[in-house]
Order: sequence, then C-alpha cells, then structure tokens
Amino acid sequence: MNLDELETELVESGTEPREPRIKVFTPSELRAYNPAQEPVLVGDNHVTRGEVFVIGGEPGVGKSRLAVSLAIAGATGSDWLGLKVRHQFRTLILQTENGRYRLKNDFDEIARDGLDDWLRISEPPPFGLTFNNLEFQDDLATIIADFKPHVALLDPWNAVAKDDRQRDYAETFDIIRAILPKGDDKPALGIVAHTRKPQTGERRNGGTSLMHTLSGSYVLTSVPRCIWIVVRGSEDETDNSVVVFNPKNSNGQNSPRSAWVRKNGLFEPLSDFGWQQFDKPPDERRIIRPEDIKEVLEGKGTISKTTAAESLMAITEMGKSACYDAFKAGGKFCHLFTVSSGGLTWR
Repeated sequence: MNLDELETELVESGTEPREPRIKVFTPSELRAYNPAQEPVLVGDNHVTRGEVFVIGGEPGVGKSRLAVSLAIAGATGSDWLGLKVRHQFRTLILQTENGRYRLKNDFDEIARDGLDDWLRISEPPPFGLTFNNLEFQDDLATIIADFKPHVALLDPWNAVAKDDRQRDYAETFDIIRAILPKGDDKPALGIVAHTRKPQTGERRNGGTSLMHTLSGSYVLTSVPRCIWIVVRGSEDETDNSVVVFNPKNSNGQNSPRSAWVRKNGLFEPLSDFGWQQFDKPPDERRIIRPEDIKEVLEGKGTISKTTAAESLMAITEMGKSACYDAFKAGGKFCHLFTVSSGGLTWR
C-alpha cells in the first residue's frame, strides 16, 4: 500500500484527517511561532521532535544498547553521549531482534528503577514491522495514543524497508510519518541502521564520509537531520570499547568523536582511549597479545599492576584502560600470571 492508498483508508474510516501535503508561512508567522512543547530534546538540536535521526553501525557494535541508553537518559535527565538532555522525554522502541527473555536479561543488567513511565519496548512482532498493514497500524496507533512518546525508535531499519531502492525508502518514510502524531505532538523519529561491510584497508576514523557507509539508498543519509555512526574501538573482539562519530547535524553543531566502553549494560566515557592506535589503518592497528604480557612480566619477579600497565602502554601504545584491563583477575590473560598482595607474577 502506498501513501495515497493509506491516506484514503484513514480518511474514509474517519479515524484521521489528512494533513496538507504542503504549508506556507509568512516571515512574521515564522517569527511568532511558539511551539506548545519544547521541540529540542537532546544536545544542539541533535534529537528534535518532528525530525529524523539515525544511529548506524555494524552488527553487534552496540547500536541497540545506545538506543536504550538514549531512552534511559530521557527518563533520568542524564547526559547521552556527552550531550545534555533538555528535559525528560518518553521513548517508544519498536524492535525485531531481541525476544522477551533477552530483553529481561538486558534490563536485569541495567538494573534501573523508575523507567516504567518513560519507556516502552516491543518484543519482535510476529509478522515484523509491517507499517503498510492496517491491523499493525491500528495496534501501533493505540500504543502511541496511550503512551504519547516524544521519541519513536525503529530497530533495525532493514526490518522496515525491505528493499534498498530509493522509491521504497522514500515511501516507507512517508507511511511511517502518516501513522505518527502530527503537529506539536509529532515525536522525533530514530532509526537504527546497519553500515555496509568495510572494504579492505578502509579507514573509519572520522569525516563526513562516514555517514555514507550506511547500507541502502542515499535517502537514509539525506532525510535524517542528525546521524551517529558507531565503530569498534579495537580489532580485539573481546574489547568492549566503541567510538561514536556525529558526521551530520543539519540543525546544529556536530559533536566531536568520542570513545565509550560498555559497562553494566550501558556506556561510560573512556577518557584514556588509545587514539594513536585507532587512527592507524585497520591492518596496522595493534592489539594486546599474550607475548606482550610475557614481555612485561617474565623475569621481573612480582611487580605492581600500575607498573605492569605502564610498561604495557609503552610497548603497545594502547590506552590506559585497555592496558589495566589486560591485568584484571579473571580477564582475558589471567592464565598467564598470578595475583597476590604484592602485585603480579609471571607463571
């Protein structure tokens, strides 16, 4: 069903008046505009009611967790990715990837009370996010009318737009907008999207070109006013660090790149991230290896964790947190050394 057919159904059913396709205003009307509600929710127009934003990244990098962390920031008023939350807001997350048991585990890990009035999250709908289905539209309209979200998040985009053609993307945006509330009640529309597979030697460490790594039609970069791209902080698959870029913010200042680490299900800033290694081409990036631990500890007797971490930083040029984590009891390399009150000893 295209947008015209959807609008005809809504008008004929008497459930929704048709919104004009175009409106014009005089300069004095624009100057006099006073929205009923504050439209800017986060940062410098980064998340704004009525506008579209994107959180993009490769599978498994933490996009869905960032979406949840945005919802929690909206509920608590805490900063999100270093950006100020202007006021509390309600978030509706429509997602298709995590079942109810996985969601239970996620929120057990987050362990945060006081969210019930501010967050709704779906289990995967049995037929997917079928926005062109009238029954789905009715069910979603009931949820929206009851909850009145300030932000609606779709996770992931490829569960909504099945084809990468420009026309299909544009029509999908139109159908979603037709379902969402109008005027001052219109929520910000967030999209969680995959980036394409990196090409050999491709750098993803900054620049506006990052937004063009989003998979699919260029419509996914042209329609949103704000785009974040999330990449892994290290080539080490056990490393929980990520780097977040903001290559597009059409209505305000772009945020500088920042490093974060996932802890307790959410993300904390990583002030001592190893930018020197990160800025190298992917095939030249260093990771911490068992032989590095051996070089630091073997033949040194018992040394303090601080001394060991500082030596590892000098050898690898990795960040402070990564080097300290390498010597954690129960960590990736714990089988290589013993921990005592005096410090660390090579086995």
